[in-house]
Amino acid sequence: MLRNAILFGLAFAAASYAWSQQAPSEPACQAGDAEACFYTGAEYAQGQGVTADQRRAVDFFLRSCDLGVPDGCSTSGILISTGEGNLEQDILRGVGYMERACGMGHVDGCSRAIGHRISEASPAFNLTQAVEIAKVGCKAGVENPCYWGLDWSWDGKKGQYKDLIDMPTAGWFAEQACNQFHDEMGCDIAARIYANPDADTFDAEKGLTYSMIRCDEQKSGADCRNVGGVYLNIGEHELGTMYMRRACDFGHAGGCEAATEWETYFREKAEYDARMAALREQVEVPLSQGRYQEAVSAAINSTGSLDLAERAILATRAAGRMGDLSTNDLYAAALWFPSGPVRSAADAELAARGTGLEGTFGTGTNAPGMANARWQQMYGTSAPSYSSSSTTFTPSRTPSASEISAATREKYRWAHCTMSGSNRSATVCQ
Repeated sequence: MLRNAILFGLAFAAASYAWSQQAPSEPACQAGDAEACFYTGAEYAQGQGVTADQRRAVDFFLRSCDLGVPDGCSTSGILISTGEGNLEQDILRGVGYMERACGMGHVDGCSRAIGHRISEASPAFNLTQAVEIAKVGCKAGVENPCYWGLDWSWDGKKGQYKDLIDMPTAGWFAEQACNQFHDEMGCDIAARIYANPDADTFDAEKGLTYSMIRCDEQKSGADCRNVGGVYLNIGEHELGTMYMRRACDFGHAGGCEAATEWETYFREKAEYDARMAALREQVEVPLSQGRYQEAVSAAINSTGSLDLAERAILATRAAGRMGDLSTNDLYAAALWFPSGPVRSAADAELAARGTGLEGTFGTGTNAPGMANARWQQMYGTSAPSYSSSSTTFTPSRTPSASEISAATREKYRWAHCTMSGSNRSATVCQ
């Protein structure tokens, strides 16, 4: 920068200008030009066109500082802390101006101020203040203070400053380093601090957010596995499986195992659902066309579904078409339904046909197995069996939910449902 060349590229000595009582840039400064005030300070500091006068230089540097020029704050601090020229050295006051520059986003101001605060040789030594100024600079968008503050608060700079270790503070710096500068270490520490359910710093939304950044942007298999575990435990099985597969792709063996199990589950469930859809069609199509005998026979003899048999028989009764049903299908209905409306409908039709078995088929004083024995005697085969539901599917194995307690799972569910983006689920968020 031009102003750096003025301050540090030239010696603090009188220049070959015609001497005057006023620096060349001073009139513009008096008119309110902030940059001109800085250059007026530089002219007095270097004796350019006027007699060198560091006190007056600082006056103009501070005026530019007050008008929003961070170099004015920083340069004042440097001159005062070193006691240049006719200035009395005052390190504490000088560091204060450097800190002010740091808060305005001045890189050198941050470095110099924090350097004094962490140096035991400096009268301004104060580690707590060093952390605070690192926060100020980090907030202002200066990169290094974010890393320094994270270093100190996470592990005390590998134990050098143990008293500065503080997880909430480390979390704050980690977030800044991750969000502002996409720093891998910052994102990693943020995920560790916020995603641990046993830590005081646990925050479900932040934990999920930074774990996803680590997974999606930085390709961390372990973090993908963590995200997958969260989603599986809140019932977002497809998302969880996707992240488990991603964990596997990034080298996490546990992610491979979980992804394979869930992918197998989805495949088997899809096959099961397809089979059940075909079976339902065998019942629903003839029902819709008034072919009640065909529908009931399919429900009992093809699908073996208690649910579909109930639907078909009650629809037949409602249509007044029980007379269409075969006697053996009525016996099967009596066998499958010990009580209730289907049993009543079957008994009524059997009574109307005068079979003499209504109300007693497979019940009453029959010993176990007698109902099937009667069926074999009548039809020469075993009675048809049934399943209790046409929609239930149980995978061979599902991952355990013991990793996350019920309270933690609810926090993650809430975090997932309130985060911005397209990953909301109508199922788990209702």
